[in-house]
Amino acid sequence: MRFTKILVLVVLGALVIVPAALALRFTDESYIFPVGETGKPYSKQLDGTGGCGPALPYQYKILGGSLPPGLSMSSSGLISGTPTVGGGWSFWVELRDQDPPSASWCIVSSAQREFSITVVQGLNIKQNALSPKATFVNEPYSFQLTADGGGSQVWSIKSGSLPAGMGLSSNGLISGTPTATGDFTFVVQVTDTNRTDTETYTLSVVERLKIAAPGSAAGEIGVPYALALKSTGGRPAVTWSLPEGVLPTGLVLNPATGEITGTPTVAGAYPLKVQVTDTLGLTATVDVPLTVAARLAAVKKPLPAAKVGKLYNPRLKATGGVGPLKWNILGGKPGFLPAGIKFNAKTGAFSGTPTKAGVYRLRMQVVDKLGIKSAIGIILKVSA
Repeated sequence: MRFTKILVLVVLGALVIVPAALALRFTDESYIFPVGETGKPYSKQLDGTGGCGPALPYQYKILGGSLPPGLSMSSSGLISGTPTVGGGWSFWVELRDQDPPSASWCIVSSAQREFSITVVQGLNIKQNALSPKATFVNEPYSFQLTADGGGSQVWSIKSGSLPAGMGLSSNGLISGTPTATGDFTFVVQVTDTNRTDTETYTLSVVERLKIAAPGSAAGEIGVPYALALKSTGGRPAVTWSLPEGVLPTGLVLNPATGEITGTPTVAGAYPLKVQVTDTLGLTATVDVPLTVAARLAAVKKPLPAAKVGKLYNPRLKATGGVGPLKWNILGGKPGFLPAGIKFNAKTGAFSGTPTKAGVYRLRMQVVDKLGIKSAIGIILKVSA
């Protein structure tokens, strides 16, 4: 009878101890990994059993090897991400009880196993944007779409629409001549047996960006200068810049308006290439042959004497200024030319044959294209 009681106590003690002795291990389902596909979201949850769980949460970490590029594993055992490369990958994972444990009865243990994931090359459109992403109305456009994955691919528009005048061929070529301006967003789909991939694109159609040819680009030292460049087409707002050339000292280019303004201080030739860029990144350029002339000045030089009955043809001269120049007589004593002599306002030349002797004191003025004036006094003597 005493032996029977002892045996019963031993059995009851064993029943208390045995449940805590279950070994920590990965579940059978943890070994079944789905095949991944590049470009497609992937998810696999590792699970454990035994040890201190599931009452206490398990912990997971990679011990060696590597996951497929694009995938990662959380401490809770979730492998997720989007694989980017096809192939096979093996890696070791440690399954561990909560460490440190939140319950005093837990004795921490661990298990390690090797797993493998296979990733096949999925169907994936390679271009995530059109190039160029903007084109011009009534001008041809084409862009070839391609996809990784091989096989017999068929391309189509899943939703949205291309600009009028354009289409997508079954081999992925976007082409045509757009006939209307605007922003056109559409979803392209490529299929290969039971695989599909899509990509969203936007194509902007605008009038071609152009810069109107500038008028006269000539300036003059000390004279306020302004040249307003204008653009048409494209997508406002635009930005102006100088990719080539240097502005004369005293002048600046306004990047917002395209105006070149200021007062030049140094004469010379300043060939410029001015560029305009719109919000779509489209550009246009124009050559601006800017020149700065010296300040206009009539040359004060004594005129040769004239003689009655003899042909007379001297010429007044000026330096600097922006042509064409124009001369005129401001007045004097007696305020007009000798009889028989004419004056050419365009050339500053006297011509003719004087018929009467005398002394003519005149005030002569030259005016250039910019309205700058310079005057000198002259004495024209006609001897008998």
